[in-house]
Amino acid sequence: MSFAPETEKLVADLIQAEYKNACKKFGEKYHSQHEGYAVLLEEVEEAESNISSLKENVSTLWKYIKRNDWEVITLKSIENSLYYTNNAIKELAQVGAVLMKMQNTIVGEMKNE
Repeated sequence: MSFAPETEKLVADLIQAEYKNACKKFGEKYHSQHEGYAVLLEEVEEAESNISSLKENVSTLWKYIKRNDWEVITLKSIENSLYYTNNAIKELAQVGAVLMKMQNTIVGEMKNE
């Protein structure tokens, strides 16, 4: 799927903003690659949890659409799906930020910083 150039920039900016925030709070590098991996794993698990909840809500949405029982429950499923989509995007931005910080850590290790 191709994205609008504006979307590409928004995503890159979102990840960069998360990276800057993480660096300000916790420093520009991890103490080790092991620490970076642990943080990465945590963020990926949080993103997966939101995606899993999103999939459950989409499944519920489809169940009610197939029954033509779409009024309140369908709107609630859409509302919940939007909530989990939003959270997954934020978690994935954090995954991107962690990866950037891991990259910074490894480059620093290679330069013996």
